[in-house]
Amino acid sequence: MIGRHKLAIYGINSPWSLFFTDLDELLCDYEQHRSTNDIALKERLTIRLEDAVKVLQNVSPYVSETNMSAVFEITRNFQLMFWDCHRGCEFPSRTRCSQVAVLSLSSPNRVDTGQVGRPKFDIKEETLVELRSLGFSWEDIARMLLVSRWTIHRRVSEFGLNHLSRFSDITDEQLDNKVGAFLREHGCLVGTSMILGHLRSEGLIIQRERVRKCLARIDPHNVRIRWAITVSRRAYSVAGPNSLWHLDGHHSLITWGFVIHGSIDGFSRLITFLHCSTNNRSDTVGDLFLNATQAYGWPSRVRTDHGGENTQVWQVMEDRRGPNRGSFLVGSSTHNQRIERLWRDVFRCVAHIFYYTFQAMEESGLLEIDNPLHKFALHFIYLPRINRALSSFASAWNNHPLRTENNWSPKRIWVNGMIDIRNHQLMAVADMMEQEPSFDDLTWYGYDPSAPTAMDDGLALVDVQDVDIELPANVLHDLTAAVNPVQLSNRYGIDLFIDCLNYLQSHV
Repeated sequence: MIGRHKLAIYGINSPWSLFFTDLDELLCDYEQHRSTNDIALKERLTIRLEDAVKVLQNVSPYVSETNMSAVFEITRNFQLMFWDCHRGCEFPSRTRCSQVAVLSLSSPNRVDTGQVGRPKFDIKEETLVELRSLGFSWEDIARMLLVSRWTIHRRVSEFGLNHLSRFSDITDEQLDNKVGAFLREHGCLVGTSMILGHLRSEGLIIQRERVRKCLARIDPHNVRIRWAITVSRRAYSVAGPNSLWHLDGHHSLITWGFVIHGSIDGFSRLITFLHCSTNNRSDTVGDLFLNATQAYGWPSRVRTDHGGENTQVWQVMEDRRGPNRGSFLVGSSTHNQRIERLWRDVFRCVAHIFYYTFQAMEESGLLEIDNPLHKFALHFIYLPRINRALSSFASAWNNHPLRTENNWSPKRIWVNGMIDIRNHQLMAVADMMEQEPSFDDLTWYGYDPSAPTAMDDGLALVDVQDVDIELPANVLHDLTAAVNPVQLSNRYGIDLFIDCLNYLQSHV
């Protein structure tokens, strides 16, 4: 964005010099008051910016070629400032999540095809496919690209994309099989939205009513239970995607040496990483975080608890974003409720199956958790099974519709926010200097005051170590060839655990 008093360097002379001097004053006012909480002041600033944009657009056809590029840049930057102020006035207390993105401040370029008539807009096929796969309608895409819906429909026909307008062609039997497999892995308490998200992650677009009827066919007894556990969502606000990631560990399986580490984008609820490990070291969490930044970019800030496993994340965030700006926010679980809510669903849809399986194995005498050989077999079989279930859950979660966000999915909200030109001023979106809140504000940044209070499990400082046992290389190689941990099991993997344990006891 253009800096203070930069307008003077464009060398635009009279008779427009007075007008551009006024623009310079407006720019100073914007920089001084852009973070104000005074809505009336921000509304006046918005009106002035809107008027300035209109004048710039009206005079641009009469500007000489020498000054054309300068006027275009000035107009674009004042449009960005207008959108920034307009958003603050229209949604002063709530994050604007499910609002169709503005991809550009002008229509796509036109290309000369050599045919009679006006040149056609340059709209790429991959752009239409990607936006459609996120759930945007053709009308939404037309608004995003600033073209008519008829232009989009013509491109859809030209590229042969009409099949993207229809629901997936799948029989009830095929649908029952897919949903049944998902329920077997995640339990009977997953709801319609999560199943819709799972199907969408596999490229299937299915009507909600069909999924409801499918659940009634294959699991009629648990329909009422699923209705009873619907979560009531409450207000939460951060600036945009990647403004704040919430990181935490889930300890429901810690008795057996498993810790689930996760991160969620506060703005969109997108899961950026979700992984189970057999240790709680800082380098493990640090590697998961760095891998997530490769996929989703760097957040502006992260919020964690006081656990020592987060120290490497704190260090890389301060190295990347800088010190003394709140790059990492450390507090109790009551300040990290965005991910505390996620843990409820992780336990309900993933962890509870393994929790009760391990309990049953111990009660029956099949598993002796203090026996290193038993614990190694448990980790060998169940770590990949847990991570497979977590990966499936994360894909379903990121694609499931959120009823409080116009049925947009977390992935759609995140991508929409990242491509929205109105968010390009945010550091996490464009690595530009962000207007920083005060440290008093940061203490409660990303906090939901009306959310249920998180329970303190007393495990802020938890030490989980890998199994202290070394197997000969040939034994481990032969075990991997003899037992496949993720193969189909109708006994929740218990039969595979027995096979693994028997093999180890006969070869060690």
